[in-house]
Amino acid sequence: MFRNTFSSSDNQVLSNSAIDFYIRIQEELNVDIGLQKIGYLWLMDEMQISRSEPYLGRMEANGVEITRYTRGELEHLLPMMVTGFGADEEAALMSLPPVDGGIFGKKCGRLDPDKLVRYYAQDFVKAGGKFAFNTDVRMLQVGPSNPLGVEGEPFVWQDHRIDGILAHGNVDETLSAETVILAGGAWMNELLEPMGIESHVKSKKRQLFSVSARGEKLEGLLRTKGFNSLGLAPMIILPKAGVHFKPVSDEGVFWVACEDEVKQPFINLPSHDLQSYHAEMSYYERSVYPILASYFPDFRTSRLKAMWAGLYAYNTVDKLPFAFKDENLIVVGGDSGSGIMKGDSLGRIVDALYRDETEAVLYGDVSYRVSKVGFENRDVQREEWVI
Repeated sequence: MFRNTFSSSDNQVLSNSAIDFYIRIQEELNVDIGLQKIGYLWLMDEMQISRSEPYLGRMEANGVEITRYTRGELEHLLPMMVTGFGADEEAALMSLPPVDGGIFGKKCGRLDPDKLVRYYAQDFVKAGGKFAFNTDVRMLQVGPSNPLGVEGEPFVWQDHRIDGILAHGNVDETLSAETVILAGGAWMNELLEPMGIESHVKSKKRQLFSVSARGEKLEGLLRTKGFNSLGLAPMIILPKAGVHFKPVSDEGVFWVACEDEVKQPFINLPSHDLQSYHAEMSYYERSVYPILASYFPDFRTSRLKAMWAGLYAYNTVDKLPFAFKDENLIVVGGDSGSGIMKGDSLGRIVDALYRDETEAVLYGDVSYRVSKVGFENRDVQREEWVI
């Protein structure tokens, strides 16, 4: 998913530029990256809307397109949705807020990560780049900038640099480079902490559930009109616990997830085997489904088709990405679950760091000071709208 509807002006700039480039890839270069501008719809009660006003004002001031919906307008667009619960005991037990209004982000939607990566990979190979798949990076190797040939180098009084990386593919080997760029995502700490470098990245397990949209009622929700030119439901974020769902029309399903902060522990050094992070049926049935089915009762007859889990790599400082340079090592990450929608912008910031430039030129001739997303002179607005 991608969006430019953030509380932080920095996230707005980074995502907006990248999204514009992705739209260009699909609409002007005619490269299919599976991009669908279906929009994001936040459903809120009056208190949530009031608390969000400063963020919404900032979005509007920065040119982010949003539409405000009243309760009545939403009941017309989404007649299958429950907006108030009256004396519903189950809703009262879960403290479900009513739907008093909604905020719709227009330049938001979904794309296919594999197709997008393939686009970049093809250009990378054309430029002479090479890939080493199925290769584990075991460690960063440090050496003196001006070696003396003395055992134990580098000493504390010597300037140091990253000589290369120790990698394991078919055999262990050292790969050397003038500059090393580390974009290790959830596994950043495994390489940086032995170096004494802090990344402020910690991971959390996130779970996704694929729910069939077959059947007249749920298929009608999938094909909701009025929000976008595709005649599809937008990504919908419910007022409780960050439960949200999006249409995947080509599969005839909804993907359902939840922003679960409590009882989801931070993971400092994640396993290399993503299969070890299992989605839990009980989590869907006891935590997510009761909220989902209360607001959209048609889900009560839905069938769970698949489920899986992965990792979000959070920047625990302010939920914004970082990029910094330490000698000849460039580190980029901490995207807090929204890396794909800022990926192109972060690539251009890394390019500016590599060239020792103070300003990155993002797509659309947008100038952005690279030190803003570093740690030494960090100057960003903390993100409050994290899904």
